[in-house]
Amino acid sequence: MPKPRSARFAALSLAAFLATGCSFHSTATHWNGRLGPDGVPVFVKATTNVGLNVAIVLPLLGATSIDTMLDATTAAIDTADSDHVRVIETATENYWHGFPPLTWILTPVITNVSVEYRPSPQEVAAAAAADRKLAEATRARAEGDNEHLIPGPRR
Repeated sequence: MPKPRSARFAALSLAAFLATGCSFHSTATHWNGRLGPDGVPVFVKATTNVGLNVAIVLPLLGATSIDTMLDATTAAIDTADSDHVRVIETATENYWHGFPPLTWILTPVITNVSVEYRPSPQEVAAAAAADRKLAEATRARAEGDNEHLIPGPRR
C-alpha cells in the first residue's frame, strides 16, 4: 500500500531539515563607548554550529569544519560592508564520549567561531538607533503607571 502524500511530504521535510544542521549567530555591539585599538568601534560576531558526524570523524550533517564556519561568518560580515576581520576564538567539540556506543556511530559535533571586525558606518548607526529605542522604551516603562506591579495588602 503506498504512503499517503502528506506522510511522504513530512518525511522529506524532516530529512531536509536534518540535513542542514543548526547554526546560531549573534553579534556583540555594546562596548560602553570604548573603541578598538585603532580608535574605531569594533563588533564581535559569534557563530555556533551543531552538526553530526558518522564514526566520530566523517561529517554527515551541518558545517562542522572551522574553515566552513569562518567562511560563513566572514560572508555575514561582508554583507554588512564591514572589514578588518580578526579571529578571536575557534573551537570544535566532538561528543564521541557522550553515550557510547551510540555516539561512536553518530557523533554530535559543536563548532564555535568568534570574529572581531570593524563595523560599517551603517551598522554602527543601526546599533545606535536600537540603543536609543531601547532607552526610550525603558524610560517610558519606568515613568508609566506601575500600580499593577505593586501587590495589594494581605488579607
